[in-house]
Amino acid sequence: MRRLISSVKPAVLVVALVALVVLWLVRPIWHGLAMFFWTQPIVWLPPILLLVAGAVLLRRSQRSWSTLEDLKTGVRPPGYLFAFPILAFFAFVILGGLSGPLVQRAIVSNTTYEAIPGLPAGGEVRIVPREVAEVNASSAFNSPTETLTNFRIVNTDDGLIWTALRTPQGAFRIFSKKSQGIVSLDAEQTARQLRYGDAEMEVAPGLQITDNLRWRLLKERFLITLEEPVGIETDAGPRLVVPYLEYKGILIRRPVLGGVFVVAPDGAIEDLELEEAARRPELAETGRLFSDTQARRIQEAYQYKGGLWNAWFVHENQTRITDTETNRQPYLVDFGPQGLGPQWVSVAEPYGRAFAASAIFLTDATTGKTRIWRVPARTSLSGNRRALQAVRAVSIPGIDFGDGAPGAAGSGNFKVVEPRPVFVNGGLVYLTSIIPKEANSVSKTVVVDAETNKLVAIFDNDRDPRAEAKTLNYIRTGEVPDEAVAPGAAGADEEEQEPGGTTTTPGTTTTPGGAGGGTTTTPGGGTAVERQLDDVIRRQRELLREIERLRDQVGRG
Repeated sequence: MRRLISSVKPAVLVVALVALVVLWLVRPIWHGLAMFFWTQPIVWLPPILLLVAGAVLLRRSQRSWSTLEDLKTGVRPPGYLFAFPILAFFAFVILGGLSGPLVQRAIVSNTTYEAIPGLPAGGEVRIVPREVAEVNASSAFNSPTETLTNFRIVNTDDGLIWTALRTPQGAFRIFSKKSQGIVSLDAEQTARQLRYGDAEMEVAPGLQITDNLRWRLLKERFLITLEEPVGIETDAGPRLVVPYLEYKGILIRRPVLGGVFVVAPDGAIEDLELEEAARRPELAETGRLFSDTQARRIQEAYQYKGGLWNAWFVHENQTRITDTETNRQPYLVDFGPQGLGPQWVSVAEPYGRAFAASAIFLTDATTGKTRIWRVPARTSLSGNRRALQAVRAVSIPGIDFGDGAPGAAGSGNFKVVEPRPVFVNGGLVYLTSIIPKEANSVSKTVVVDAETNKLVAIFDNDRDPRAEAKTLNYIRTGEVPDEAVAPGAAGADEEEQEPGGTTTTPGTTTTPGGAGGGTTTTPGGGTAVERQLDDVIRRQRELLREIERLRDQVGRG
């Protein structure tokens, strides 16, 4: 018997060793389970300690019922021991629910939110919404064997662009073919101009199995969380940038940006610390080193600034970040090399059913430094959801909205999306896009003043070839061309004329504490009825111009 046991032990050790080696080689497969234990000890450790305590007490109680005969004579384990598995189960459920708030509280406790007295000036923001970019790029991408994935906004020397990865499609091709690079689309020009960044990517998302990007990166570092990969253009060709999260803390472990992977077409992987990557201009200018999802975590955690009790019951000065569509905040805004550079910007509303803006967050897209501007108590600024309602409430010739209240079935063919916050003359305005339901173009770019909740300008992208240039000029200067002044805008009929046929923005004001130091006003004049009549006349003229244009098209046909 001893010989048999002695011969079995080495065999068991060999099998166990081989099993461990195999598990290590295929470790990306069980990465999710490992990360649960690595990132959430507050959830699983207390239940395990309860079960261990119950087992120890059970072991000690065996002294009085160590044999089957003892059980027959009525000696039983103490009844309270059965409570330990039940307590462990409830502890697991309760701590699982508390884990998220506790992590967010840890994030806010370890983050410095720098208060700023006013809003920064200007900043470039995209004109093309994400869903329009996806539809336009896909419709222009002429390949029967590939599909476009991972649409992301990227900053460049020439402005903001949308990039996407060219991913093989089909059950056979994902195993046998490589990604052929990236495509890019101008985010500041609604005209579809798809550019190709050709390069055979040995490692990319969508490939199987060992050529898969996630598989290869988790082989480099295992106990991390990978953020979404982003394709960028460099002088050396396309690259994939993948930020990753590490975790700090003991029982409550919070995510922090650990570094950035940069993957070359030949499969070479660079593992860079954030400071190291920030020193490389081709990476830092993209605005993709500090991920948007991590910026959102930091901004969203601010609701726990006053502690859990305040967040759950009192709600004093509590903020919350709301979204109007699947493309969530924050939005990338570039304040230029002489300013703050690329920033992830979110508008927060107060807790509850209010639709006002209570704070604006700016997280540096390179370093992660977060700034916050709190709206003064006696200042009223509309939030992002109210801005969309303001656009829907105005009659715009040729536009019939079909995206009203959530759950309501609209009959129109247009919708308004992505209220991007922009700071014009030190004040907050929202740049929104009116697009067809098919999301194949941008029909209008509409500016809403956050202080008055009125439309400032309507730029006609579907008919004016210079609408994008005029929009960007408005963001820089605050000047609205005469033809773009919104119907019903304050002072729309009696604007103060500027040289070159432009109008000082009637609806844009300087927020208290802002950089502008004052309020932009226009001379008043006329009664409310007169302004309404002028507004009706203007709409009729626009309708007549539209009828004449259609008649000319019919005549040419």
